[in-house]
Amino acid sequence: RGRDWVKDPGPSSMWAQHTCVALVLGTLSVESSLRPAAAAHRATLRPRPRGLSMSLTEPPLVRTDMGIDIERDIYLHPDEKPYSDGSRPAGAPKLAKANFERQFGALASSAWEALVGREVTNTTLPDCLGLELSNEAVAEAERRREAANSGVDAHPVSRALYDVGCFFLDNFFDGRPIQRFWFLETVARIPYFSYTSMLHLYESFGWWRVPQLRKVHTAEEWNELHHLLIMEALGGDALWKDRFLALHAAIVYYWLLIVTFLFSPRIAYQFMELLEAHAVDTYSTFVKQNRERLRELPPPAVARSYYTGADLYMFDDFMMREAGTRRPPCDHLLDVFVNICEDEGEHVKTMRACQDYAVLGSLVLSPHIEERLEPKDGRGSFDDNVRPTTLTPEKRAAWESWTNKLHDEMRTGEAEDEHHGTRAS
Repeated sequence: RGRDWVKDPGPSSMWAQHTCVALVLGTLSVESSLRPAAAAHRATLRPRPRGLSMSLTEPPLVRTDMGIDIERDIYLHPDEKPYSDGSRPAGAPKLAKANFERQFGALASSAWEALVGREVTNTTLPDCLGLELSNEAVAEAERRREAANSGVDAHPVSRALYDVGCFFLDNFFDGRPIQRFWFLETVARIPYFSYTSMLHLYESFGWWRVPQLRKVHTAEEWNELHHLLIMEALGGDALWKDRFLALHAAIVYYWLLIVTFLFSPRIAYQFMELLEAHAVDTYSTFVKQNRERLRELPPPAVARSYYTGADLYMFDDFMMREAGTRRPPCDHLLDVFVNICEDEGEHVKTMRACQDYAVLGSLVLSPHIEERLEPKDGRGSFDDNVRPTTLTPEKRAAWESWTNKLHDEMRTGEAEDEHHGTRAS
């Protein structure tokens, strides 16, 4: 077709040629003007290993025996992200303009790829990691969890929205697990923004004030943020279309939960429990399918900092367990994904405690608060210091048993016998 254009360029062909040239020139000019310093920095301090070609079809798998520092030379770092978060706060018009300029190059590249009928990426990540995820295996994990009495008794509308979301994830991110995880973690932070916004609104109106709950939600968002940073280090946000879709879905999700919380906080928490339980199924399946490969790869620096750093106050604060009782290892990428899966299990328990709070008034407290009093009436109260009670103790016990079994399977690679004793939560 290109040769025909050269021989006999008609009006439509000339227009197409001009469009292609404009897109290419726009991409080159924007990229060269916006990121010369970052490009020079990568070329001098983080050169790509010679053994890794930029193949567009079958990128080679990175290996630990290639004589390279995978964490330094392969994983992405803040200055190598496909977009920048900016260096300081500014007004909305200025930030919007700067963001558009940053994203225009990626948009032009995506348009060019769609025009010529192919899709390429500007990095070997995450394809060079050689990781996979089976949608059928994730669905089977969900069925096994629900059969073990660890399902979520969701509102029919919540369940319908959840099923639509799972169908979309299975099809749009099929064969792209790291990109799928990045999308999930982008969206997973949003409910905690919504919950905190509503709690601020209630407090501003003088209706209701509960700083302890806001504190727990802040710690939950902090945890999800670090999951997101880990996926960015692995190249999960490399494609413009994934970023565009995730960020717009996050905005819609934020307002959906704002409206839901306004009428029923319990349903708002319940929907998040659905998503967190799905995350447990997804990450546990991913670990089982990629155990040996993950064990070969080092953890990103952000993962080591979060899980083994000196300040673990926020790490303890989002969990419904005694502070300091969970200190997971972070020696390789397998540990990282096992830790993320266990984090999601802790989010499920916290969301169930929040639902109990919405119905029984049993306060959700930070584990760093030492003095707690038992509910006076056995059903919970609005006293500032009470232990959480639950509407469904059998569900909570079933979830504890299920997550403990998953922990043993992921850490050891072997399914524990159902009659074998499990570790205390």
